[in-house]
Amino acid sequence: MIKTAHLRSEVVKNIMLLTSGTALSQIVAYILTPVITRLYSPAESAELGLYVRIVSAGAAIATARYELALPVVKLDHHSFRVYHFALKITLITSCAALVVSLFPVLLAKDVSGITFYLSIPFGIALLAFQNLGTNWSVRMKQFRLISYSKVVSSGVGNLLKVVFGFLNTGYIGLILGTVIGFIAGGFFFLKDFRTTKNKYSVKSRSPRNSLLAKEYMEFPKINLPHTLMDMGKELLIAAILWELFSQREYGLYNHTYQMLRMPLVLIGASIGQVFFQRCAEKINQGENITPIAIQSVKTLFLFSILPFTIVFFFGSELFVFVFGDEWKDAGEYSEIMAPWFMINFVSSPISSLPLILKRQASFFLMAVFGSLLMIATLVLPNWIYEATIYETLWITSISQAVYLTIVIFVILSFAKNWKK
Repeated sequence: MIKTAHLRSEVVKNIMLLTSGTALSQIVAYILTPVITRLYSPAESAELGLYVRIVSAGAAIATARYELALPVVKLDHHSFRVYHFALKITLITSCAALVVSLFPVLLAKDVSGITFYLSIPFGIALLAFQNLGTNWSVRMKQFRLISYSKVVSSGVGNLLKVVFGFLNTGYIGLILGTVIGFIAGGFFFLKDFRTTKNKYSVKSRSPRNSLLAKEYMEFPKINLPHTLMDMGKELLIAAILWELFSQREYGLYNHTYQMLRMPLVLIGASIGQVFFQRCAEKINQGENITPIAIQSVKTLFLFSILPFTIVFFFGSELFVFVFGDEWKDAGEYSEIMAPWFMINFVSSPISSLPLILKRQASFFLMAVFGSLLMIATLVLPNWIYEATIYETLWITSISQAVYLTIVIFVILSFAKNWKK
């Protein structure tokens, strides 16, 4: 009984550490976003949305998703060898991306275009390193380090977006602010990596690194295609909305998407990281994880009721008040998309369970169906009867809410039926 109480208090402490750091980073973002939306147009926001999606996909390729293996590997020094191997892949991939980016740079007609393309390989390397550092810190329960990184990255990045906005740099100001924010947040993980490297004396060319990477090959073989499918879906969504409607409409959608993800980033991701680390421990010890999975879903459902209900009924008014009149349509989008993002928020922590339950293949098939469903609901209404973007988003929101609800029950059944 005493041991259980101690474990619960440790989990709560870790969640509070992560949540407080994430909260502070998002508070900085919330304070500065109304300024940023008055300095940049929806069309410029669309350029940032496209850039972030390209870099996110590139970062997933760069690490081959080995960052997700770091909390799962049984021994710390073995996990660090996988970390080291993933960094080597990141360096090679980023250099390849730099070479590829030189081709569009030669065709670019202005400084903004050149900066956009050259920023991609650097963004990939920096984001990949942040992802690796975060998951290593999750393994080592260094949740304070993750919090520091998030706060500094958000603070530096958003402040620079404001500064560049006043300098009338256009959308490049948004991208440069994002990249420099990555650099600032990554310093914490760089210092920790150098300390840990000295501790374990791991050499970059050690054959043991490759052997351990092969042992956890399921992550690049199964999770990487899954992730790339999700990232590809996001890029395809950008192209669809940009083509069927306009760059401005995609910019409004992208802003709405980012704002509705705030609760997920603020609370869901923090709980998810602690939840993932705790479940990995329990699985390695052969213990049942179903009770904490169900508790996680219930907790986030309760957290989600108030904020998403407010958005559903008053999204338009909130967006005008906070971001300005130019973003009224984004507020209307938020009302439509609220049910979808509420269920997405609730499902976020347990979505990592298939990784440690070795059900990645089954979950991948479900994700394929979810992606095809979303693309279909965005494209077909417009093709069939020239649906407006409002009608299209209603169909997408409802279908995704139903799909994610089914996903929750399927993942819980994975946990219930798991056997070591």
